[in-house]
Amino acid sequence: MTGKKKSAASKVEVSSDQLKNELTEIKDRVSALETIATISNRAVVEAYVRTELKTDKAVPILIECEEPRTREYLIKKFGFNSGPALDHHLKPLKQADLLQQHFDDDGTLTLEWSNLFRRLPNTVLKSILKKK
Repeated sequence: MTGKKKSAASKVEVSSDQLKNELTEIKDRVSALETIATISNRAVVEAYVRTELKTDKAVPILIECEEPRTREYLIKKFGFNSGPALDHHLKPLKQADLLQQHFDDDGTLTLEWSNLFRRLPNTVLKSILKKK
């Protein structure tokens, strides 16, 4: 050890509010880039989404998850016997980045549309989800 003292300039203090603000700013920038990418490649994204709807419950689950939904809600809504039964349908949707998990402020895990999916034009969303 050299016995040197650290200067005040070498100490960095960061509050959680500062980190939250910076994280929010980063998320906003990434979100803007994702929007541009989805709009610019709409036809490619639409074709991709259609190929990733691999189970018979994929579209109904996406319809439900337009609003954030808990796993418990989805299990009850679709009459699944267990969490793994739901996971069979959720896994491909999450891997394809069509659904994303979100933790609410109270720690509740919800599932909702990803930005990739959400940013498709409404006419495309209606077509994919077979809404009229």
